[in-house]
Amino acid sequence: MSENQIKNRIVKELKTAQESGKATSESIYEIVKNAVAETVSENKGGKEEIRPIVRAAIATVVQELKAAKADGIENVKSGLQGAVDGARVHKEKTINDIRKEMHELDVKLTAEKDELGQAARKALQGIKEAGEAFSEDIRIQIESISTEIKLKSTEMFGLTRQTVKEAVGKAIASGDNVKQTVMQVTKNATKNALEEGRFRANRAKEIVGKILSAAVEAAEESGEEIEETVRGAFEGVQKGIVSSLESIEEKTMEFLQDDLVRTKDDLETIEALFRETTLKLAKRSGETARAVLTDLVARADETTSTLGEKSHHAAEKVAEKVKEAGMHAVKMGMETADKLSQSMAEEAKELGKKSVDVAKGAISGMWKGAKEAIKKGKDNQ
Repeated sequence: MSENQIKNRIVKELKTAQESGKATSESIYEIVKNAVAETVSENKGGKEEIRPIVRAAIATVVQELKAAKADGIENVKSGLQGAVDGARVHKEKTINDIRKEMHELDVKLTAEKDELGQAARKALQGIKEAGEAFSEDIRIQIESISTEIKLKSTEMFGLTRQTVKEAVGKAIASGDNVKQTVMQVTKNATKNALEEGRFRANRAKEIVGKILSAAVEAAEESGEEIEETVRGAFEGVQKGIVSSLESIEEKTMEFLQDDLVRTKDDLETIEALFRETTLKLAKRSGETARAVLTDLVARADETTSTLGEKSHHAAEKVAEKVKEAGMHAVKMGMETADKLSQSMAEEAKELGKKSVDVAKGAISGMWKGAKEAIKKGKDNQ
């Protein structure tokens, strides 16, 4: 649909609405919105095509309303809002389609992960069966190695939470150096789980939540060594994250370019996510665990943590890799983003000023006052 066609359509539909006595602000909004939305969609939603389409639509609706002496503020506002919303429809549909695809991919990914875990279990079962043909010493060694493999792949097997809870429960029951034992258990579990896949902030948050909550639950169910267990788990998870961060630099060359940028962003948020996850767990924990977790986070806020230093250092290393890779497109994108950010900041500042002026002018309920305020703002530029 061309600019002339959208003009003709709006004129025709507005006249029909006026003749039938249905030219309300709501109908004006729908007429303009639908006309713009269909035109933008037919033009594939290109950014360059949107401006002339919206310009033509607004010029037409304002002219028609003025000719019909129906250019009251609500009608004009409805026409403008319809043009803006119509321009968004095509992209909103595209975004919703992508979200749907992402959801479908997420479901598929979960299924594939389950199959991967099943395949790994069968492989280990095959190893165990093969070991039965050997001497007892070799069989014991094979079983020990299989157990080590499982411990390094608990996330793949879906056993991270259960394994940690069992281990912490046994550490508490033994009563021997509980804090240190729990710290080592949670450190290893965190490190292993994080290193099973790409470092992602959301994934790290999920893993941290599983391990911390498993340790706290084990302590609260036993009713013993709660404070020592919670402190050990808090420290262990931090150490596990730090340990996994130290290996990221070695892996960055394997990452795709987009992965490098995303990893850098994720690293910069990991400390905040760790504290957020801890506080959420504190809220649903018992009195003792809640007090300890809250205190630990408060203390961490007051000092420069090792986790914060390590995550910052790792982010810097990844940033260096990004630079070394000669990612000109990324650099250009960042420069564009900076310019856009600056432009948006200036626009927001101007909008804020005008919002106050318009509010003052409109408080009396007079559109005239609002228009004068806007004009005043332009004169002062």
